[in-house]
Amino acid sequence: MKHALPLAAALSLAACSGGTSDQADAQADQLDNAAEQSTPEAAEVLEQQADAIRDNGAAGAPGLPGSSVQQAVEKAGDAQATTAAGAAPRPTATPDRSR
Repeated sequence: MKHALPLAAALSLAACSGGTSDQADAQADQLDNAAEQSTPEAAEVLEQQADAIRDNGAAGAPGLPGSSVQQAVEKAGDAQATTAAGAAPRPTATPDRSR
């Protein structure tokens, strides 16, 4: 949960004025900034999407469903949640063997 704020900040700060190329660079920079504050798994996803945005441009406004930034944030959240779920398995009941 503590990483949700940097990801949300990336969404809001990535909405910059300027040309299309400038906007794409700004979005990619914000994803890189969010990656620096994220878990390693989420950071990898965010950095890859930032590189893709720099190479190919961004699709849609940052906060809109289906936009490049929104997809990156969703994938990073999934990666982080999957790792968190796998890192701390639920305790299982130990059978009572004293009987």
